[in-house]
Amino acid sequence: MLHENALNSFEFWRLAVHRLALTTALLLVVAFGGWAQGNRKPAPASDRFYSEEQAKRGKDQYKQNCGKCHMDNLRGVGSAPPLVGDEFLKRWHSVGDLFSKTSMSMPGDNVHGLRTDTYVDIVAYLLQANGLPAGREGLPNDGSAMKRMVLISKGSAQPSNGKNFTGTKSSNDVADGFYSAEQAERGKAFFAGACSLCHTAERNEPLQMDPASGRGMWGGSRRYLLPLASDAIAEKYHSVGGLFNKIRTTMPAYDAGGLSPEEYVDIVAYLLRANGLPSGKKDLPNDSSAMKNMTLEKGFEGLFNGKDFTGFGFLLGNNCAPRPSGCGQTEPGSTFRIEKGTIVCSGKPQGYMYTGKSYLNFTLRLEYRYQRQEGMESDEDFYGNSGYLLFIRKHQVWPKMIEIQGRNSAVLSVIAGDSKAIYTVDDEARKKALKPVGQWNTVEIVSKDGQVRSSLNGTLLSTISEHEFKEPGQIGFQSEGAEIHWRNIRIRDE
Repeated sequence: MLHENALNSFEFWRLAVHRLALTTALLLVVAFGGWAQGNRKPAPASDRFYSEEQAKRGKDQYKQNCGKCHMDNLRGVGSAPPLVGDEFLKRWHSVGDLFSKTSMSMPGDNVHGLRTDTYVDIVAYLLQANGLPAGREGLPNDGSAMKRMVLISKGSAQPSNGKNFTGTKSSNDVADGFYSAEQAERGKAFFAGACSLCHTAERNEPLQMDPASGRGMWGGSRRYLLPLASDAIAEKYHSVGGLFNKIRTTMPAYDAGGLSPEEYVDIVAYLLRANGLPSGKKDLPNDSSAMKNMTLEKGFEGLFNGKDFTGFGFLLGNNCAPRPSGCGQTEPGSTFRIEKGTIVCSGKPQGYMYTGKSYLNFTLRLEYRYQRQEGMESDEDFYGNSGYLLFIRKHQVWPKMIEIQGRNSAVLSVIAGDSKAIYTVDDEARKKALKPVGQWNTVEIVSKDGQVRSSLNGTLLSTISEHEFKEPGQIGFQSEGAEIHWRNIRIRDE
């Protein structure tokens, strides 16, 4: 059973990094990739990242500051790991990631205590020792430039040929998985290099560590690992985007936010695999907006894939039924569009976007925000309107249904229209729960056994205790006069 403190100790990283600064070389056991003992094998490279003179200086500095633990031959001894071989190079996406680890956690008895140019020279020597050829120019003292010097190429967990990967990746369909198997393998190696001193993604690995192992967070006399493969992960981070933002802004403890974007994305792919999410054909994209639409909640299906309107239909036009029998447009037109993984509705003309599938018992979750308008002195000046149309059986503007109101001043109240419903609304609770116009709000609508409960930012606002709908119907997202944004739309069919 996972230790309760460990499950909730992600924010302990910041405190622990100060304690880690007091560690000895024993705590470097995984600083450069665990216990890898692979044979040294030169890695081909077409880009020459450092100069011979620089590597020579770095060798001298390495012997003075690092050799007593990792040995002059870089093969390590005891708990100090080897710093040569394919297993070593696999742990860094770029030269910048290797530099981050070296400069922020080395040497063990003087963490981050050397001059920056000394660390740069030591990294140059490590590149030379691992078979990367020298060039005419020295490795620059420029973290951004070093992050563009790729050691591990896309689609491989093997050392790169040195060419920089700059291609873009598209979002994944939910059914296809959020990441590729190859990406997860890269991420596993990166995790070992950057994260495994303090964390584990293996469910069966002990959390209590022997100090002699060199691993684990310091907590008084205790040494323990923080688990990143557990049910608590999905409960804490509802989407891949939430997990990604946590990882990329707070990890690793020695240099929070200091790794290359590609390394962070691949680490998240590995954590998704470690938490039981299946792989797909495409890599997880380096796109936080798209990742926001990838749900981690068990039993939920993403209705919006972050890139197109697959799975949705449209009806637009006041007092219209769908063409050709009616006057309504059935394409998104200029009313609905996608920007950075978010559905943007202009609010005009009136109409709605609707699900392809019908639902009766379900839990719908989403995030929304309105576009704040110029000239507003307060939220009382904002009259933006939208809504969520439940149990649609026949399409027209407007259909027979129950509307869970989206109007800002009355959000999640109930409009029964020409249907029958008994309901209550808590207006006072809304005043406390509603965020200012322009900020994201969360909505949950639960329909079960003839009742509908709607919550805003975790606060129950309305309850329909009885209604007349007995058959599944489609769910509509309303265009009604104001620009509104939606993201992370997901549903659990019950």
